Amino acid sequence: MAINGENVKLWGSLCEETGYTLFKVKMNENKFTYHKDVLGKFVTEAYKVFDIVYFEGGYEEVFDKYFGLFKMPETRKGMMSGYTSWYNYFQNINEEIILRDLNGLDPVRDDVSIFQIDDGYETFVGDWLDPNPSRFPNGMGYIADKIHEKGYKAGIWLAPFSCQKVSRIAKEHPEWLIKDENGKPLQGVLAWGGAYILDIYNEGAKNYLREVFDTVLNVWGYDMVKLDFLYSQCIYPRNGKCRGEIMRDAMLFLRELVGDKLLLGCGVPMSACFGLVDACRISCDVDLTYNGKIYNFLEVSPEILSAQSAINNSIFRRHLNGRVFMNDPDVFFLRNNNLKFTEEQKLLLAKINNLFGNVLFVSDNAGDYDDKQMEYLRRFFKKTEEKVIMAEYTDDENITIITELDGKRKEFSFNIKKGTVTKQ
Repeated sequence: MAINGENVKLWGSLCEETGYTLFKVKMNENKFTYHKDVLGKFVTEAYKVFDIVYFEGGYEEVFDKYFGLFKMPETRKGMMSGYTSWYNYFQNINEEIILRDLNGLDPVRDDVSIFQIDDGYETFVGDWLDPNPSRFPNGMGYIADKIHEKGYKAGIWLAPFSCQKVSRIAKEHPEWLIKDENGKPLQGVLAWGGAYILDIYNEGAKNYLREVFDTVLNVWGYDMVKLDFLYSQCIYPRNGKCRGEIMRDAMLFLRELVGDKLLLGCGVPMSACFGLVDACRISCDVDLTYNGKIYNFLEVSPEILSAQSAINNSIFRRHLNGRVFMNDPDVFFLRNNNLKFTEEQKLLLAKINNLFGNVLFVSDNAGDYDDKQMEYLRRFFKKTEEKVIMAEYTDDENITIITELDGKRKEFSFNIKKGTVTKQ
């Protein structure tokens, strides 16, 4: 996609379920190419490899036309505001911390819709039905009940395809795992000391996941699942299918398991989620240091945790929001502890999330907020009615955004590297 003022040229694929289409642009060589990832595909009949469309016009116009060509189920497209535990405690959560932070939201109770427990409640990743008894002695159904007493929906995190190497599931059911050509279990995730991958084409693994989701959603009573590290399912083409096909099969299976409850996708190729998730992470994880750490300067991956990359992705993937799912830009912060952000950087991230996303979460204990921070929380939990007219880089570090509200236009500019506002 090339942008020149209000004019957008959009090339898009309509058949990602038959394999991922990769577009490459070399501006210095004036070269634009695309090719298809069909590694592992075994073909016995006619098979659509490319279905490329082209549109030119205004930003909203071209994306309306493009997504209008998809025949996808209608998912819930509104907004969610609330809390997730990850970006303050990571896996170090317990019942006391969760209930304390739940109570901390009482002053903004009317503006909260969901409260989500993230990683750390399970004994080992993969053993989802074995909550850690020392951390959550009353079980996870008890936590869901406490959340419901506040009038919020209860959310919980799972990495449904991952099972830690030391997990009970990995040890007791090695036949459920994806194997390489030598019959050895594949590692799909480096986290937690390494994790294997449950194979969605294995009936035993599928039945186990059916039991997990039935328990979490119907016995414990959670209203939303945040499903993470989903990409692991498609890293190894198999069964005559390529990665794009496998990922779509996986998302169809997860939608079936979740039913009418809310599904927030995370760590997943986004095209596989179209019409199947209610919300989806569209950025990398934010970092607790705005200016980044050493790994941010090594150019290891554009998806490595970074507040700056998260802001960038929130702005330039805004076309997905409300068309195929609610955009989850990841959390914003207002707290003073366990964070290396200036006040200006905190407010910038919150403003971008509110303007471009529809999932507005914090990981702070709002019980520690002063009056000013609580007022900011009220403001950013309410989705702005401003309409984005334009958002572009004006040079390598500066972004200008033009919005419109009640017929009046405003211009907002900031330096993304420094997190400083230059015009407001």
